[in-house]
Amino acid sequence: MNTALALSRKHSVTKNVDVADVASVAFRAMGSPVEVTLWGDPVIIDELIALVPVRMEILEQSWSRFRADSELSRNNAYAGKGELLISDDFRELVTSMLDAATLTNELFNPTMARVIDALGYSVDFNKISASHSAATSLPTVGSPTGIHLRGNYLALDSGIALDPGAIGKGLAGDILCREFRAAGAIGVLANIGGDVVTSGTPGTTGTGGNDSWNIGVINELDRDEIIATVNTDADSLAVATSTTARRVWGNGTHHVIDPRSGNVSATDLVQATVVAEHGWISEAYATAAMVLGFTEAQSFLNKMEISYYLVRESGEVAFA
Repeated sequence: MNTALALSRKHSVTKNVDVADVASVAFRAMGSPVEVTLWGDPVIIDELIALVPVRMEILEQSWSRFRADSELSRNNAYAGKGELLISDDFRELVTSMLDAATLTNELFNPTMARVIDALGYSVDFNKISASHSAATSLPTVGSPTGIHLRGNYLALDSGIALDPGAIGKGLAGDILCREFRAAGAIGVLANIGGDVVTSGTPGTTGTGGNDSWNIGVINELDRDEIIATVNTDADSLAVATSTTARRVWGNGTHHVIDPRSGNVSATDLVQATVVAEHGWISEAYATAAMVLGFTEAQSFLNKMEISYYLVRESGEVAFA
């Protein structure tokens, strides 16, 4: 899922080593630019920030669809042959994917790997050329009922292949926030491909820092325009966008697949930005909205009491 979220804060964070230090790291992972910022005790903050790329590499090695030796690839290859013992990280991913399918009435379907491979998205996106094109016929869409999770043992029915899609990025942000807060950071911001997850506070209230996050939502039809700014002092926040304005290849093929048709989604919605408590939930609902289209997505997200910003091909914006 391609997202563009511009991050700002109420005012700049003042670095006060007597209270809290701030450290950031930027790198690439999961096919996207990643930037993580930590606020916390200056005694430990530099040690913590150095661990961020290491933790992301561990997650990617477990979840990547583009690494033949990842846990996901091994389990996909073992479909129909019985159970495999999986790591806690992979179990959390599978659990989140199954929960996302339930929350969205399977508008997010975690078994789309064979379909999206056949559409030409079989390698990391930066390796896809304009000449990549879809196969003449696409595989049948699988069902989440073909996924069997028993503790740390996973079995996939024959023909089932998992693809976490943007759920992987959202969950990675959740894990980084959870684990680095537990390790001592007072605030964590994880920006993975523009999808943002935060936890804690960016500084300390009353001592030169801030207690709120402001996240600006960019209009994918005009990337110089900020549609709105999401402001919160909640302990955890996630803002994720799905869009068909980017990650397009071949003859207009994009990465948003409608599991009901088993083909590229063709609605009038060009962007769905969703605000929720956790990254994987934001990603799931943003995907579902893109599949539904401008009008149906509003009804669905309103019913689920989810905050959103939707952009129609015509430029019309709806929000709640």
